[in-house]
Amino acid sequence: MELYLTPKPGLVDLADCGSHPDLSICTMERSIQYVSDYLDEMVSSLAAGEAFVHQRHIGVRAEQRLLEQLGTNTHKGFIFLSGMLLIARWHAASADEYAIRQALSALAVEFFKNVAEQSTNGRQARRKYQAGGIVVESIRGFPSIFEEGLPVFRQAMKQHDCFRAASFAMLARLMQTVEDTTTLHRAGSQGLSRVKRDGHQLEQIVAEGDDYIAFLKELNRTYIRMNITTGGIADMLGIAYGCLLASGEIS
Repeated sequence: MELYLTPKPGLVDLADCGSHPDLSICTMERSIQYVSDYLDEMVSSLAAGEAFVHQRHIGVRAEQRLLEQLGTNTHKGFIFLSGMLLIARWHAASADEYAIRQALSALAVEFFKNVAEQSTNGRQARRKYQAGGIVVESIRGFPSIFEEGLPVFRQAMKQHDCFRAASFAMLARLMQTVEDTTTLHRAGSQGLSRVKRDGHQLEQIVAEGDDYIAFLKELNRTYIRMNITTGGIADMLGIAYGCLLASGEIS
């Protein structure tokens, strides 16, 4: 659902590859299948009562598989986010949002305390720009999704009764709230500030019922020219869709 939402600024979608000349819609579709296999393996591990350390290894193997088979990381961020949320949901033993977020926060604290981070682009961006990124987002229980993205989607659905408009409203709010280290790595703090401003403008355009598609198309051209991407925001958007599917709010 995230992949096919079109147009998205700087991201792969049905129109183009955004700011990712190394990617394509076909590559991303293949990547989704690997993610599906990974989540199936994660469910089997949880059902078997295996320890969290074993599930961490499943995630690492999935990341390696993507790199080996596709030559790029594609959904690396989504693998971490979806895996952590799935494990948290299992341990919460309830669909209660508060319980899931509490379990997620505890898991994230354990994960980042016991795992030495690799020298990734995300880590380098966090250190260079003193950003919390995915670490703080996880420890706080995905506030960008549960406190920002999902409430905005629900409100937009009430206002417009249009899945597409609500989706772009949610994307707009995530652009404003996610401290995206892929953006920081590509375009620095000025690039991230630009994304936040654009997200605010996009949300206003959607709310007022104006031509948000034309705005997004122009934004995509600008992001390609500036080499800006928002991979972390795309991952969060995918997770938000998963939450909405799980709750039965969309189908």
